[in-house]
Amino acid sequence: MFVAKGDLRKEAYRLVSFLKTKGMSSLLIWEAGQMSGNSFSVTEVGLSFLVDCIVALKPVEIESAVRKALVILKMRGSDHDKQLRQFEITPAGIKIESAFSNYEGVMTGSPRRVGSEKFMEMFRGASEKHK
Repeated sequence: MFVAKGDLRKEAYRLVSFLKTKGMSSLLIWEAGQMSGNSFSVTEVGLSFLVDCIVALKPVEIESAVRKALVILKMRGSDHDKQLRQFEITPAGIKIESAFSNYEGVMTGSPRRVGSEKFMEMFRGASEKHK
């Protein structure tokens, strides 16, 4: 709010650098307007070089229900988990749950079941009819 958009990158760099010289860690929170597609950008002003870790939180619709998804996009120096996982915010804290392993296209906003899961669902339905 207090910095011209063209100066935001420089000022954020100055702030994070200052905090590092004081031995302090920082947590930057950025509201991203777009989370999918070919033009994906974590921030509109290019701040990803500045941070060591980027965690994206995104609401997703699957089977007519809104779920919360979490993915680690970047963690410098770490071979981190790259799966998109469901999470819940509970009175006891954040609960990271299983990966959206039966779906593809979750980040694009068009989730669909993967082919093997569709086949198994059809197979179960067919076997139920023959019982």
